[in-house]
Amino acid sequence: MKILYRYLYKKLTVYLLILVPSFSFVAVLAELIELLRKAKNLDFTAILLYTIYQTPEKIYYILPVSMVVAFFLLAKDLINSREIYPILLNGLSLKRIGFSLFIFPTLVSGIQILNHEFVMPKAKKNAEEIYRIIKKKPKSEPLIAYSSWVTIDKRTFLYFSFFDLRKKEGKGLVILRYDRSFNPVIRIEGKSFKIDKEIYINNGKIITINSLSNIDLKKFSSFVFPEKIDVENLKKLIKVKKPVSIRQLYRSAKIAEKFGYPSAFYWSKMYSKLSTVIAPLILSFSFYPFIWSRKKYTIVIIAFLLLGYWYSTAFLSTMAQSNVIPYYGIFAVDVVYVLLGLIFYRKLKFSEL
Repeated sequence: MKILYRYLYKKLTVYLLILVPSFSFVAVLAELIELLRKAKNLDFTAILLYTIYQTPEKIYYILPVSMVVAFFLLAKDLINSREIYPILLNGLSLKRIGFSLFIFPTLVSGIQILNHEFVMPKAKKNAEEIYRIIKKKPKSEPLIAYSSWVTIDKRTFLYFSFFDLRKKEGKGLVILRYDRSFNPVIRIEGKSFKIDKEIYINNGKIITINSLSNIDLKKFSSFVFPEKIDVENLKKLIKVKKPVSIRQLYRSAKIAEKFGYPSAFYWSKMYSKLSTVIAPLILSFSFYPFIWSRKKYTIVIIAFLLLGYWYSTAFLSTMAQSNVIPYYGIFAVDVVYVLLGLIFYRKLKFSEL
C-alpha cells in the first residue's frame, strides 16, 4: 500500500515540477512584455532581477490551479495506462485513494504559507523598487505608517503612534528636544496632530525641564510647534510598513482599528490571502470526483468552476473591502466548493467497474 502511494505522490510531484515553472514562465513573460512596452529605462539587469523577484508571487497564485491540473493528469495517466484497474480490483476504492492523496495538497498549502510569510514580502518589496527604476516613477506614497521615530534636526526628534500620510494627520505624538549637551529640555505630547509647514497638536501637554529641580508641566487643547517641516522630505524619513504577508496585514488592520482608521482594506486582503493559502486543498477536494469522469465535457466543467472560484473570491473580497459583507464572508466560496465536492464525493465510483 505504501509503495502505491509513494508512486502516486511521485507522479504528482513530477507534474507540479513541470506545471508550476511552465505556468510561472508564461505569467512572468506576459508581464515582462507589457513592462518592456512601457519601460523608460531599458536596464536589462534590472529587468532580469524584476522577473526573478516577481516569481514567488506568481507561484503563490499558480500553485492552486497547478494542483488541480496535476490531479487531473494523474487520473488520466492511470486510466490511459490502465494502471487504475489492478488498483481498484485489489480492493482500493477511489474514495480511499482520494483520502490518502489529499495529504499532498495539504503539504502544498504549507508551502504556500512559507512562501507568503517569508519569501514574498522581501521579493515583492525588491520588485517594486526595481519597477520604479525601470518606469522612472517616483516612490509611491504608502497609506499609513505607525510606531516610528523621525529626526527633525540634530537635537529634535519626533515619534508618532499612527500617521496617515495622505491626510497628513496622526495620533499619539511625542516631540523631544535636547540642548547642546544632549540633556532633555522639552517634551511635548499630543493625542492627535496635523503636519503642514508647522506641527499642529491637539489635547496634550508640554513638559519643560529647566533643571532637575525645576520641571514645568502645562496642558493644552491646541498647540503649534514652531518648526518648519517639509512634508515631502518628512515622508522620505518615515520607515514605510507596507503589509504583504498575512501577519503584516493582520497587524495593520488591528493598528488601523485602534486609531479609528478604516481597516476594511487590510481585513479583506488578509482573508483573501488566507483563502488562497488553503485553495490547493479546497480545489483538490472539490474537483477530485470530476477528474475520474470519462465524459468529454468534464474539462469544460473544471475550467468553468476554476474561473468561477477565482472571480467569486475576488468579488467577495471587493464586497468585504466596502463593508457590504463581513470579512469572513470571503470563505463562502470555499464552503460552497467543499459542499459541492462532498456531494459528488459520496457518489464517486469508476464507471467502468
